[in-house]
Amino acid sequence: MKSAPGPTEIPNWQKQIIKTNTTVSNNAAVNTGSANPVAVELYNMDKRQRQQIAIALKSAGYKVPTNGTFTNNLLNSYNDALQTAQLQAAQLGQQFSSQFFTNYLANEAAGRTAGVGGDGTSITEQESVITKANAKNIINKVFEDQLGRAATDEEIDKYTTTFKKKAAAKPTITTTTTAGKRTKIRTEPGFTTGRAEQYLVDKIAQTDEAKAGEVLDYYQAFMRKLGL
Repeated sequence: MKSAPGPTEIPNWQKQIIKTNTTVSNNAAVNTGSANPVAVELYNMDKRQRQQIAIALKSAGYKVPTNGTFTNNLLNSYNDALQTAQLQAAQLGQQFSSQFFTNYLANEAAGRTAGVGGDGTSITEQESVITKANAKNIINKVFEDQLGRAATDEEIDKYTTTFKKKAAAKPTITTTTTAGKRTKIRTEPGFTTGRAEQYLVDKIAQTDEAKAGEVLDYYQAFMRKLGL
């Protein structure tokens, strides 16, 4: 019999709920007569994979059996967890991914564990995920808006590295406080994509190129007023 994970070993379900490089569906199950990709994916998993997902869902508060059998209860809970995690990602300004979903379930499980036994406060941290594609889009948008040109490859590499460092240094922090029947949740946003864009706008505004552009814009406006 396989021994239980040691104190420092990460349970399998926390490492990866969904296979790497697969797409998590954004669609809930609907009765339209067509196949639901989430249902198909869950059904086609082997029993051990479904069991890991079921354990993760149960730890996060979903009432599901953990024997790995495909059931309507497991499917509905899986769908519900996906939708809730997608909504959370949107509210945090982050891209939804299999890793975000895995972290969501782990955070929910940690919050429940902290709350066992009565009142208390639990704190969870969620690092913002700013991919290279996200960073490139943000950088080019800001450069076009502020300087009227696309960013160079060197500028994209520079600011992408900066974004990732700042995202790692400032995660989104959610504090859950339970007192009796009342639960209070407070979220302090981290370095999300929205904050990355504002950060870059502020940095570009300080450059000589941006200042020169402001002077030129002012001069052109002044000349138009003179009819020249």
